[in-house]
Amino acid sequence: MDIFTTHSNADFDALGSMIAAKKLYPDAVLVFPGGQEKSIRDFLLKSAMYILDVQKASRVRTDAIRRMILVDIRQASRIGKFAAISGSNTCDVHIYDHHPKSPDDIRGSFEVIK
Repeated sequence: MDIFTTHSNADFDALGSMIAAKKLYPDAVLVFPGGQEKSIRDFLLKSAMYILDVQKASRVRTDAIRRMILVDIRQASRIGKFAAISGSNTCDVHIYDHHPKSPDDIRGSFEVIK
């Protein structure tokens, strides 16, 4: 299973990044690691939840994830339960981010940091 995830308390920047990355990884599933800003929750509930195939983090088994695509984040402390698999041998990590370097940054096999 391939998933997209982003930072907890996701905003429209995070959601837009997930949607854009879906063009590169069409079979990946969108999973929020925690809550979203109220405006995102409202948007998803009212218009986009069905189109985007968003899964709840609690329903995703981390041992089933083979590739995790991080967008708008690379800090382990902000991706909830998905931080545990970021260093595993069974999960390939791709990162797309624009934030400054941080002490708890995750390293990926593929990174676009601009």
